[in-house]
Amino acid sequence: MRVIEHTPALLILQERLLGIRLLGGATAVLGFMIFIIFEFPFDLFGCFCIAIAALMSTFSPIEVCIFDKSDQLVTLEKRRWFSCQTRRYDMTQIDMIHVEERSWLGANFYQVKLSFLSGHRSSLTQFATTDKLAQQGLAKRIRDFVEAEKLSPVS
Repeated sequence: MRVIEHTPALLILQERLLGIRLLGGATAVLGFMIFIIFEFPFDLFGCFCIAIAALMSTFSPIEVCIFDKSDQLVTLEKRRWFSCQTRRYDMTQIDMIHVEERSWLGANFYQVKLSFLSGHRSSLTQFATTDKLAQQGLAKRIRDFVEAEKLSPVS
C-alpha cells in the first residue's frame, strides 16, 4: 500500500493490484496484435483477449484504508468498477498492528493485520506480498499514527 495522504488527523493508504493490471495490459496488447495480424476467424480470438483484458481491468479491486482521528474511525474500502465494499472500525478499539507471515509453496508472504480488543482481526489488503520490509514499514507508520492519537487526541 502506498500513502496517499498523511496529515496529523488523517492517514489514507491505497493499493492497486499491479500484477492484475500488467497481466490485463499484456493480454490487451496480445489481443490487439492477433486482431491486426490474422484474418477471420482467428481475429475473433484477438477480440476475445481484448474483452478478457477489459474484464480484468474492470473487476480488479482498488483497496483504500482511511485512518481518521477526527471521527475515530478506520475505514477499509474495496472498490471495483460496479461495487464498493466498506468496513468501519472504531480506532480506539485497535489493540495491535502487526505483520503476519505465511508460507506458500516455499515463498513467504506478508500482510499487515489489525487486531481489535474484541478479538476480531482484519487485514488491510486482500492479498499478501513478498516484500517484508515494505509491510513492516507500513505497519510501523500506522502504529506511529495510531499511537500519536492515543497520546494526544484531536478534538
